Amino acid sequence: MARVLIADDHEVIRMATRLMLENAGHEVVGEASNGVEVVSEVRNLSPDLIILDMDMPHLDGFAVLQRLHAEPDPAKIIVFSGLDASRYAVRCARAGASAFVPKDSDPKQLISAVQVVLSGYKLFPINEYSSVDGSATLASEKELIETLSDRELTVLRALGRGHRIRDIASELLLSEKTVSTYKSRLIAKLQVGNFLELVELAKRNDLV
Repeated sequence: MARVLIADDHEVIRMATRLMLENAGHEVVGEASNGVEVVSEVRNLSPDLIILDMDMPHLDGFAVLQRLHAEPDPAKIIVFSGLDASRYAVRCARAGASAFVPKDSDPKQLISAVQVVLSGYKLFPINEYSSVDGSATLASEKELIETLSDRELTVLRALGRGHRIRDIASELLLSEKTVSTYKSRLIAKLQVGNFLELVELAKRNDLV
């Protein structure tokens, strides 16, 4: 049995996850609905395991992973996310997660991942990057996206969703000037001509 903290900004998902974990014999010691709460609750409760969504307000999942991984005695973290595993699983592993479980998978996979991680192993889906037939453009875009930092990718996703710089700055606890710098850097690194092309690239590559 493990002491578990559930971090997700959707109450229904937290409730469903709690039920699964408790039915499997684990103790849910707390819940968090945003990134700042996650870091605070982990320090207060010292759980054995954290079930972490990546799309969190205030501090995004990557920032949470990096902060928790830097703790003196870090808890094990399972990323439970709706993000594309082929694009994000490796990034999560690099940031300190012990496993990545897609939200659209069989619910039993989450419980299996908990058992694997608590046994001292790591679990990440193996995915091949697949190119679209006849589209060299998409293949090169995927390669360019892979060069982005975790924070750049987070800003790109927010811009692709139509979020304003002011709102992104508030969510990520950054200044508006810093977010504007990220936007300019993204346009340059992804080799697009303007902001609209940047948004289209994000949509075309299923980042929103």
